Amino acid sequence: MPLLPVVPGGARETSVAPAPVSSAESHRTVLVVDDEASVRHLMRRWLESRGYAVVLAADADQALLLAAEMPFAVALCDLRMPGHDGLWLTAELRRSYPDTAVIIATGLNDDSAAAECMRLGVIDYLMKPFERDRLCGAVARGVEWHRASCEARRWREQLEDEITTRRGRLEEILRSTGVSTDDDLDAVVAALAAGNADAYAHASRVADLAKTIACALDLPPPEVATIARAALLHDIGKLAMPDAVLRKPAPLTPEEQRLIRLHPQIAFELLHPVPYLSDAAAIVRDAQERVDGHGYPAGAARESVGIGARILAVAEAYDTMLQPRVFRDAVTPAAARAELERCSGTQFDRRVVEAFLALGV
Repeated sequence: MPLLPVVPGGARETSVAPAPVSSAESHRTVLVVDDEASVRHLMRRWLESRGYAVVLAADADQALLLAAEMPFAVALCDLRMPGHDGLWLTAELRRSYPDTAVIIATGLNDDSAAAECMRLGVIDYLMKPFERDRLCGAVARGVEWHRASCEARRWREQLEDEITTRRGRLEEILRSTGVSTDDDLDAVVAALAAGNADAYAHASRVADLAKTIACALDLPPPEVATIARAALLHDIGKLAMPDAVLRKPAPLTPEEQRLIRLHPQIAFELLHPVPYLSDAAAIVRDAQERVDGHGYPAGAARESVGIGARILAVAEAYDTMLQPRVFRDAVTPAAARAELERCSGTQFDRRVVEAFLALGV
C-alpha cells in the first residue's frame, strides 16, 4: 500500500507532552516528524497497528520539545520541512539523545542528503511513497538499535563507576603510605599487587630490564633510578581498570578500548602528587606513546616523549610478549626480539631497540 495523502477522519493533534511510560514501553515509542498532517496521521495509524506508541510533531522545534519531555526509541523525520530541516533535527537528536534511532523519510531523491544522513548516524533512509511493511520494518530495526544502544550505555556507565571506585582505593593507598625511598616504593608495589604474584614479578622484570637499557645508553644515575621507579609502577593505572575489560578473553569493543587507554593518564594523576614519584609519573604516562605519533593517551610524537618513556616502552613490550595472555600464547625470546626490530622506528625508538638488542638478552 503506497503512502497516500489521506487524512484519517477526526484525527487531531495537541501540543500536550506525551504521558510518562514505563521502561519497557519506552522501547516502543516513536516520534513522527513531518510538516504534512496527512502523512503524519497515516504513519501513526500504521505504526499503532503494530503496537507502537506514536507521538506526532509538525516541525523540528516541536519535535525537540517533545523529546525533552520523553526521549523516544525511534524518531522518524521528514527531510524537508519549514524552518529547521531533517538534517538539522537529526544532528540535534544525535547530540542530545544518542540512544534515539533516527530514520529519515523523504520524497526528495538527493544523494548528497542521503550521504549526510549516513554520516550523522541515520539507521535508514526511506523514499516516499513506501508501503506499510517497509516503514514498520525500518522502525523495528530502529527499536533494536535503540535497545542495543541503551544496553551499551548502561555497560559503559557500570565500567566507569567501577573505574572511579578502584581509582579511589589506589589514591587512598598512596595517600596513606608515605613513599620517600625505594624500599617504601617496593613495599607499595607489593601491596598493590597483593594476590597477583605474576603482576609483581612482571613489574620487577621490567624495572630491571629498563634499568639495564638506560645504563647501556649511558644515562646519568639519577635518571636511571627514576626510570626504574617508573617501570615498577607502569601498570598502576591498569589496577583501576575493571577485570571484565582487563581480562576479557576476546577482542575489546571500541568503547572498551577507549576505557583501557585511560590507564596511563590515570597513573600519572595518581603518581604526580607524590613528591618522590612525580618525575616517574610522566614516564609512566608516556610509555604507551609511539614514535610515529599513533600511541596514547596524547598521540604524542617522539620529539615530545622523554627517553625514559621510550625505554620503558621497549622493556615492557618485550617482557609482555614473553608471558601468555588470555587471548594468545607466549612468544619465544627470539620472536619477541624480531617483533621489536620490526616495529623499530614506528612504534619503538630505533636507538633504544638497538641498545636492547645489543644486550643479547
